[in-house]
Amino acid sequence: MPAPLVRTVMPIAAAIALSACSYSGGDIGNPLVRKVEWQSYVEGSDIRRTCGPGAPDRYRLVYNAIYDEQLRMYETDAVRRLLKIRVTHPGSASYLTAGDPLGPWQAAETTIQLDSSTFDRLVMALDTSGLTAPPPVGLQLPSRSYFWTAAFCKDGRYGFTAWKYPSAAFRRITFDTILFANDPTGIAVAKAGPVPYDPVWEMENRGGAELSFTLAVGENGLMH
Repeated sequence: MPAPLVRTVMPIAAAIALSACSYSGGDIGNPLVRKVEWQSYVEGSDIRRTCGPGAPDRYRLVYNAIYDEQLRMYETDAVRRLLKIRVTHPGSASYLTAGDPLGPWQAAETTIQLDSSTFDRLVMALDTSGLTAPPPVGLQLPSRSYFWTAAFCKDGRYGFTAWKYPSAAFRRITFDTILFANDPTGIAVAKAGPVPYDPVWEMENRGGAELSFTLAVGENGLMH
């Protein structure tokens, strides 16, 4: 993608951490919706509102592989066992058209049916990866980094946690293998690793441009 195209949209990210807009089930694949509702979506404020005794188990998993380069969003529940998948792919300028100038930042979306065995393996993998362990309160999640988050309603109780690369907790994750194996989008996974040096980004960042933001894990969601 030509650099000027990236720079016109990257500053959108900086406003997200300050946004107070609550996610209520809209098209999070739309970059304009993500701009104002991302923090609420990640922490699952809509899941928290509906979670209580008798509510079905529900899971929202987000893989942040440098926010402006790739996001992978997975949602499922114990009733329908449908896995809704959204993946951003802003690296391809081929999605840019006059009729849809935001095309490169619109997430690819698909939904698949998980069989009971695959769903059960996913839930088990989440549990063994530390889903319901005490959350890492205070953990910083810079948008320009690699991490997973999970917002969930399990046994009638809301929860939120995160795993940041590099860490022992991140290395213990096993649910990612199941999600990636059942992801038919065809968009290659951006593997976690050292954040690559971007001289243009560094120059603009030193010049005062707000090109990134940081989320932080709280006791019951994200810190606000």
